[in-house]
Amino acid sequence: MSWLAAIWEPVPDARTAVAGAWFRPALVDQGPYVHGTPFDLLIGGSAAAPTVRWAQLGVRVHAWSVDIGVVLAADPAPAVTMVSLMRRHPAMTAPEFAEHWRERHAPLALRRHVGLVDYRQGVVTETLTPSAPDIDGVALLGFASREDFEQRFFDSDEGRAEIMADVARFMDRPGRETTLVGPPGTAGPTEEPDRLRRP
Repeated sequence: MSWLAAIWEPVPDARTAVAGAWFRPALVDQGPYVHGTPFDLLIGGSAAAPTVRWAQLGVRVHAWSVDIGVVLAADPAPAVTMVSLMRRHPAMTAPEFAEHWRERHAPLALRRHVGLVDYRQGVVTETLTPSAPDIDGVALLGFASREDFEQRFFDSDEGRAEIMADVARFMDRPGRETTLVGPPGTAGPTEEPDRLRRP
């Protein structure tokens, strides 16, 4: 089991406040997500969620326990990762959502997101902070460069249409929290995200 936390306006020592955590700062240029509510820092760990006072890490903190599946791992870490908080389609149960995301959508994403070099699916198992939105997953789509993110997100207009049609089958509308983050750093000894177990 792993954990992830999105932090808005983090305190100066938020990156080192949780032993063994890795962190990914938000990029200054949020591109298509600038008009949403992108967070400032993503932190996480590959062990059980630590006992911390989440609210002391920033102005707003949303944290979850997640079961992370590594679909595709990059080495070195991607320069740009799109982090999306996912909500399941209202007609789906949580297990149906997770199964569709991992078994049907992941292979499609690998075919159609041609610039993708790193892809992780975090199925939410528990909400750790009372203010966190009710979500079902955290998607991390990594690209080797900003140009790849902007120019090679889809292989074609047909690929975009196929992805969007599938997304509509298992996801509700995406939230406004989608954020572009940079490569990870670590605050101490930890198992890097690319060594998390595969589904």
